[in-house]
Amino acid sequence: MSGKQYHNMKKWRGFFLSQHIEQLEKVEDEWEEVMSQELVYQVLNSVIQNRSTLAIQQHSSDLSPGPYIIGRIAAVEGDLLHVQTNENIQVIELESIRYVEERKFQKWFEA
Repeated sequence: MSGKQYHNMKKWRGFFLSQHIEQLEKVEDEWEEVMSQELVYQVLNSVIQNRSTLAIQQHSSDLSPGPYIIGRIAAVEGDLLHVQTNENIQVIELESIRYVEERKFQKWFEA
């Protein structure tokens, strides 16, 4: 492979990654449909059983949604959920959860 072809491939990958990041940021700026408490509990139960990662969107008084809280459940204490994120542990009241989804681990070769 010539140097020029390799250089163009790097540019293509960089372009692809920047578009992918923009798409992810755009998705995170949208409000998700409000889930019933029963459905929230079902998803949380599945996350606990499968030891999966989850993404939570909380109710907010702001006009725009805050960022998702993404992590793993570290503990449940009464009506409080302790979520281990990359930065710290966040404590979330179960009633404040607007939307939650289970994020399955996807192997790189299945993408």
